[in-house]
Amino acid sequence: MKTITYFVGAGASFHSLPLIRTMGIRMQAFGSYLKRQRDSGEIKKELIQPFINELDKLIEHEKESTSIDAYAKELTNSNQQMELHRLKMVLSSYFVFEQLIKPEDLVFYEKDGKTKVSSEIQEMLSNPIDKRYRTFWSDYINGHNSTPAPNIKVISWNYDMQFEFAFSRLKNYSLELTQQEIQVFPAKSKTIDNSKFCLLKMNGTAGLFKENGKGINKLENYFDLKQHHLNNFNLELLLNIFNQNYSRVFTEPVFSFAWEANSIADETRKIAKEILSKTNILVIIGYSFPSFNRTIDRQLFENIESLKKVYYQAPTNEINELILKLDGINPRLRKLTTGIENLATFHVPNEY
Repeated sequence: MKTITYFVGAGASFHSLPLIRTMGIRMQAFGSYLKRQRDSGEIKKELIQPFINELDKLIEHEKESTSIDAYAKELTNSNQQMELHRLKMVLSSYFVFEQLIKPEDLVFYEKDGKTKVSSEIQEMLSNPIDKRYRTFWSDYINGHNSTPAPNIKVISWNYDMQFEFAFSRLKNYSLELTQQEIQVFPAKSKTIDNSKFCLLKMNGTAGLFKENGKGINKLENYFDLKQHHLNNFNLELLLNIFNQNYSRVFTEPVFSFAWEANSIADETRKIAKEILSKTNILVIIGYSFPSFNRTIDRQLFENIESLKKVYYQAPTNEINELILKLDGINPRLRKLTTGIENLATFHVPNEY
């Protein structure tokens, strides 16, 4: 039985969550929602205003930089650690917002209640789960009581919980049970068995938090995407976490950027290298091997002697350029790669 590993980036969630070009307007929508809650008196101004200030600042920097990652790297290079911490807190809260919002909440995306959102964003809102994740689980699970195929692995650079969300809906599981069942790492579980299906989150997950200097602790099921929705309870929880950690770090999001080193990221990368060293078939989806991640990507693909075939799934107008970039990671990758231009579903290799 061949080991098949999916290596995914932001494009894998394209139908539900923002890419760089739509991130700005969707963060503005988050800001509009917060300001409505403040102005209506639903949330106390002293609780919400510090967060709004940081979000507005992030939106402005997003306009001035090529990406939020680029701005975060600037903060790292200038040793502005508390600014970087607040950026992570705001970004984590934003992604929670994006995944809790429902189609009926479309009004949040109408700036000041007047400007209509684009049809592209309307379509994204109508699909809280990118439909391709649902098909993925249908492809690799047979029967309600069965578990995902053990020879399938996923390594994701995404902060989102689309894999978890889709599995949770399919099985009617809580988020915590889902994380256990499909072996998400990092999550509350401290170890995984990589001889079975597992999902590695290279950057961690928005909505997971840990106490500074301690292990991972998810805050109960407050952000269980199956059970919860956008409401003031969820919002006040996020705001309280932010305010309590504004000047000193007691609790922090469990996600990091590729250039950062910490015990959780180091362990995730170690497991990813082990999986890739045993991978026979690699499927790359929605990932462009950005320069910020390149050092880590080179380390991950250092030992790929077992690799026999690579499928690179990307838009027609981008596929050739993306395949060429593989030379900068490991030249062997490009020699084994076939482009897949059908984006309707995540590619299932013939070798499965």
